[in-house]
Amino acid sequence: MNLLRTLRRPDWIDELHGLLLLGTVLTGAGGVAAVIATLAGQPIEVEVATETALRPDALTGAPAGVVLGDSLVLDVTDPTAAQLGWALLATLPRFVLITATLALLWRAIGRARRTDPFRSGLAASLRSLGILLIGGGLFAWVAEVVARFGLSATVDVGGTYTTLDLTVPAVWLFLGITLLAVGEIVRRGQEMRADLDGVV
Repeated sequence: MNLLRTLRRPDWIDELHGLLLLGTVLTGAGGVAAVIATLAGQPIEVEVATETALRPDALTGAPAGVVLGDSLVLDVTDPTAAQLGWALLATLPRFVLITATLALLWRAIGRARRTDPFRSGLAASLRSLGILLIGGGLFAWVAEVVARFGLSATVDVGGTYTTLDLTVPAVWLFLGITLLAVGEIVRRGQEMRADLDGVV
């Protein structure tokens, strides 16, 4: 009977805790692998403006209505030290932020799983994570934009170029506010729990 009850009602907190650990390990390993590949001389992709890099008639043989896009991706097969630095700046902050967020969330969920969630520091941990996602997400996005801009300047093809995708900071902001809101819910639950304990 206990086995059937366990099968019907899985421990979702425990499942989440395991998935967060897996995500932390995979993201951290992916970041390390990306750094090693970059430093080992893997070709670096550089995005430049098509209109300044190519002549308007550069695309030949294409069907009617098919034109070049706004940007063109170049592969730098022999990157300089400056290009390696820009490439690392474009990717490393994002990997660090995601790995740190998953690790901190894994620790907070693990502490709440072992003890009473309304007596642990879960609310404070969620607030800290929310602030980290908002501030760190904005920093990682700005760092990537600046790095892509600087990287395009190193190839001497059509000047500087970068893509300004405002959905990226919007996603970080949404995730951060979500964690702040969940942390506030937990905090209010802690206050209610304390009031009930005082009445009893």
